[in-house]
Amino acid sequence: MALFDFHTHTTISDGAADPLTMARRCLANGYAAYVCSDHVDAATVDLRVPQIVAACAEVARALALPAIPAVEITRVPPEAVARVAAQARRLGARVVVVHGETLGDHPQPGLNLAAARCPDVDILGHPGLITAAAAAAARESGVHLEITAAPLHAMTNGHVVRVALSEGAPLLLDSDAHRPDSLLTAARAEQLLLGSGLRPEQVEAVRARAALALLARRGIEIPEPAPAGA
Repeated sequence: MALFDFHTHTTISDGAADPLTMARRCLANGYAAYVCSDHVDAATVDLRVPQIVAACAEVARALALPAIPAVEITRVPPEAVARVAAQARRLGARVVVVHGETLGDHPQPGLNLAAARCPDVDILGHPGLITAAAAAAARESGVHLEITAAPLHAMTNGHVVRVALSEGAPLLLDSDAHRPDSLLTAARAEQLLLGSGLRPEQVEAVRARAALALLARRGIEIPEPAPAGA
């Protein structure tokens, strides 16, 4: 099964590699698509989203790999999330991630709930010690809660999984990669999902089917890969 990963960064924000370099590694690792989700806030959204859109167009042209422009809304107060998310979508972002209340830095109280209630948000990234109320809001809004491969943020993956399963909120796995060697592989994805507390029979639902549901919700079509030798 091809890999999906909606949370990666490049030199457009704080990543270590340019989008084409990141996309080449995605292709090598068996990704179904490349998603560029660089950081934006109220001050940078107007500048960075067009850059992300242009970078994705170049990736699609150069590599024949589906490329999806996205954003991670970062260090935006809860009351501004909806405004920045709507602006990102107007400028061409197809997927919107919000930097959640991770314990890996300084969580903003109320941010998880604000993002979970926002119709323009798709993923609540590394949501830390998410509450049942925020997870229930995510379920009602169709917002996916992120299991993350990023070491500092991953300390609460088990908590996120327990609360999401209890409240029926959708889960998915992302890398939050800032460099090519931090992108997922199929083996690493399975390790992370099992390590977060999922049972083996739940892994594929989170690794692939949740991603396909997100894409369908936003009307994003990913072509089936051509058969080998075609």
